[in-house]
Amino acid sequence: MDKNYQTALSEAIQIRRDYIEKSVFPGLKEELRKFYNAYEALYRLLLSKGMVKEDPYRQDVQIKEIQIPETEAFSDADKNRQLTIRLSHYDIQLDVLVNFYQFNTAYFTLDRIKRVLGLIKYIDWINLSPDSASPITRAMAEMTNQLRVGTDALGISGIVGLIQRLARLSRSILCSLKILFDFNREAYKLDVRTAICSHIPPEKSPSAADIKKLMAASMPGKPVYTELLEELIKEDYALEGPELQEQVLESLKLVEETPKTGPKEVSYKHFLVEGVQILSGLAPILLEIGVKLDANEDILANRKLSLWEKIKRLWARMMNKEPERIIYEVTYQDSGISPAKELVDFNQLRSRIDKKAKQFSSAQNMSLAKINALEDTQLMNFLDLGIRDIQSLYKTLNAIDNYFKQAVEQQDRDKIKGIKPELSTLKNAYIKANQRRSDYILLTEEAAQLKKLNII
Repeated sequence: MDKNYQTALSEAIQIRRDYIEKSVFPGLKEELRKFYNAYEALYRLLLSKGMVKEDPYRQDVQIKEIQIPETEAFSDADKNRQLTIRLSHYDIQLDVLVNFYQFNTAYFTLDRIKRVLGLIKYIDWINLSPDSASPITRAMAEMTNQLRVGTDALGISGIVGLIQRLARLSRSILCSLKILFDFNREAYKLDVRTAICSHIPPEKSPSAADIKKLMAASMPGKPVYTELLEELIKEDYALEGPELQEQVLESLKLVEETPKTGPKEVSYKHFLVEGVQILSGLAPILLEIGVKLDANEDILANRKLSLWEKIKRLWARMMNKEPERIIYEVTYQDSGISPAKELVDFNQLRSRIDKKAKQFSSAQNMSLAKINALEDTQLMNFLDLGIRDIQSLYKTLNAIDNYFKQAVEQQDRDKIKGIKPELSTLKNAYIKANQRRSDYILLTEEAAQLKKLNII
């Protein structure tokens, strides 16, 4: 056994340990927390839709160490029960991992790393497909597809966003766990060398069985990994040992950062800018909707008014008097949900449309350079508010469009100006803008995590 190699290995292990404690574990803990939050949101959505049920025995589960839920196939007849148990168990295990695990090299042993790996891979979020070989991955893919049925476009985008987030976080977490796993393998072999080296004659090449006996005496309770003991023997006693030792030391080296000569940090701001441009392009569409709604409201109102009342109304408009409140009871027809009625103040609706059109028009008149000069947070706030407002307007406008068509007399229906083409444009715009926003969030978070791991 080469003493020089053992010394060099010990130094390399310590440097690597310090790096992992300071740089890898903080990021890993945060990524696991985000992973758990994303799964929790999806799991609660499945519960709310009745696709899985609350596990009645959840509170009885006692956790001392995380355990991978069942992976065996299940019959269609037993599917609902199995999903209820397994997904609840999965949720509990992630909770224990995030809130009770200690994030340091002493606690994250090889056994625990394998458990965490199994837990993250339990559902293959990266390749979520109904054709998966994994029963639980296949079932999750089928359920998330069912979730989209009868869900509005932004809701679908939210579901897709959660799945994308889980997939991205899976990749990042697995990357960190690979670093921990490789480190622990070498640290384990160093511990064995340190404990038994004085008991092995210099001229002897021990077998794995010999090392196990020495470990039982010198390292009671230490787990035995035959594969790693065989690696140790090759590195210390085989002809190719020096080459293998060099590979081990090379694998433990840290990649030095070269910020001045390295690649420039990538900015994903263009996704936000594209989203702003998509929404700001809706200004003329909103104005056109407003014109059509005014025309429709006149048709609907005039059918009830006498000539004198029409003249009074016209005079009030000319004098800029506060208009009378116009309240319509509209019906929302969301797929899969019972129709819901709501009172809509027409004047307030028109004010909302005009206000949003004005905001978007101001953004549309800004040069690209001025938009790019804004902070990312400003662009994100514009998108958050714009997407939310357009989605809300779309829902109300769709209902009011149907109301106008049904409320007028048969002979006046041809006079009603439909807004379905404009509504289609609104819907496509807020979906696209939301996708740009999601792309920005996903990519910036991924880049931040890779930067923590010194991965370019």
